[in-house]
Amino acid sequence: MQKRLPDFNALVRLKEQDLTDDEIGAMYDVKGQAVNKALTLGGYYTQAVSREVIEKGIPWTVKRTEGAGSHHNTYLGKAVMAYLRVAMGDETAKDSHRLAAKRLRARLLRENTVIDYDPRTKDGFKLVEREERDGDLIFRWPADRALPEGKVLDAITLSDA
Repeated sequence: MQKRLPDFNALVRLKEQDLTDDEIGAMYDVKGQAVNKALTLGGYYTQAVSREVIEKGIPWTVKRTEGAGSHHNTYLGKAVMAYLRVAMGDETAKDSHRLAAKRLRARLLRENTVIDYDPRTKDGFKLVEREERDGDLIFRWPADRALPEGKVLDAITLSDA
């Protein structure tokens, strides 16, 4: 049987270009499952929480552009991404990410706020006063969106810990 996929490092570089497993698989005439398996066996998915998984915890499609204008690059946007990485157990999160996550959590609790998002604004993400409907979530979850389950739901729920 002939090897169709490139080595592990090449797969990681492709993932870092925001390609999905299916897109990478199509490049090598294999299914996305084969790419996922290779990345899992190499430790990519067990050590780092992928952007794809993190974005399952965010109830909005966040504006992403090159350079200025990307809501992922705002102060609060970066803090949200860091928080989710740490909350989902990303072992590769840097100390700066852990500190940003800790500060965001403390601020949400101290100010009794949640994170909301408006794609039409300059910064996108904003903190708004917590309402009863927010429960213990870190986000103002849209009523028309189903809540995620499992690890993702745990990550977006403020615990007493």
